[in-house]
Amino acid sequence: MKENKGRIFGYDAIKALAAFFVVLYHVGMVDMGYHDGEYYYPTLVQVLWLFCACGVPLFFMVNGALTVHRNYDLKKSATKAGRLILAGVFWGVVVMCLYAAFNHDLSSFKLGMLTYYWFLFSLAIMYMANYVIGRLPSWCRWIVVGVLLIFPFLTNLVWDIIILVNPEVTMPQWGHVGAFTLYGLVYLYVGDYLFHRHTNKLLAIVAAVVGLLLLSMEATSVVNHTHAQFEGGNYCFPTIGALLLSIAVFVWLKDWNIKESLFKKFVVFLGNNALGIYLFHLILLIIVGFLCPQLTDINLHPITAIIVSLIIMVVSALISEGMRRLPLSILLKL
Repeated sequence: MKENKGRIFGYDAIKALAAFFVVLYHVGMVDMGYHDGEYYYPTLVQVLWLFCACGVPLFFMVNGALTVHRNYDLKKSATKAGRLILAGVFWGVVVMCLYAAFNHDLSSFKLGMLTYYWFLFSLAIMYMANYVIGRLPSWCRWIVVGVLLIFPFLTNLVWDIIILVNPEVTMPQWGHVGAFTLYGLVYLYVGDYLFHRHTNKLLAIVAAVVGLLLLSMEATSVVNHTHAQFEGGNYCFPTIGALLLSIAVFVWLKDWNIKESLFKKFVVFLGNNALGIYLFHLILLIIVGFLCPQLTDINLHPITAIIVSLIIMVVSALISEGMRRLPLSILLKL
C-alpha cells in the first residue's frame, strides 16, 4: 500500500469515513428499536446510525472541494461526466448479470437496474451543471444554493414537522431520492466554500448536535408515519439535519494530518479506493445475499454490523486496488 504523494490526508480520511457510512447503511441488519404498533422514539443505536446520513453528502463535499475551484473547461467536465456515466452503466450491467445468474431469470435485465449506481449519474449531472454555472457570475452559484436550500431541504424539514404532529398526513416524496439529486450541488458548493476557509470547530460541534437533533426528529416523524424502520440513509440526504452534520464532520477532518505510520497509509489506501469501495461493496452484498440469504434476515449486534462493514469495505478496497492493474482501471479513475 504505497502512499500517493501530493494527496491531502484530511480528504482521504473524509472519503474513507464516507465510504464506511455508506457500507454500514447498506449492511442494514441492526435492530433500531422499532416495534410494530408502538409510537417510536429513536434509540441510541438509531441516533448513532444517523451518521450514515453523512455518507453520500461527504462524497459530494469532497468532490466540490477538489474540483469546483479548478474551473474545468467543457472537454474536461464532459470527460469526467462521461466516465462516471460509463462506470455507472458498466457496473449496473454487471449487477443485472449477477441477478440474472443467481435467479436464473433474464427478467432482471431492466433499465431501472442501472439506477443501482445513481450516485455516479448524479455526480455526472452535477459536473455538467457546475460547468454551466461556473460560466456565470459567481453570485449565481449562491442563488442556486439558496433555491435548493428552500426546495428540497427546507420543504423536507417542514414536512417532517407536519408529520411529527400528525403522522396520518400523506407526505409527498419529492426531493428525497430519485431524479431530483441536484440537491447535491449544495454539498458540492459548500465543500468548495469550506475548502478555502478555516471554520471554527466549536461551531462545528454545535452544528453536529443540532443536525443530530433534526435527524432524530425526522426518524421519529418518518417511522411513525410509514410504520417502517428508518435507517438514516437515502431518505435524509437532502435535509437540514444531514447538511449540518456533514458540515461538522467535514470541518473536523479536512485539515487533519498525522505523522507517517501504518494507520496513515491504511487511511490513504481506503481514500484512494473510495470509489472502488462504493462500486464493489454493493456487488459483494448481492453475492452474500444470494449465497447466504439468512444473513440478510437477522438483526446483528451493532458492533458485529460495524465489523462486517469494515471487512466488506477492506475487501472492496483490495478488489479496487487489484482492478487498477487491469484495462478496466479507466472505470476507477474518474
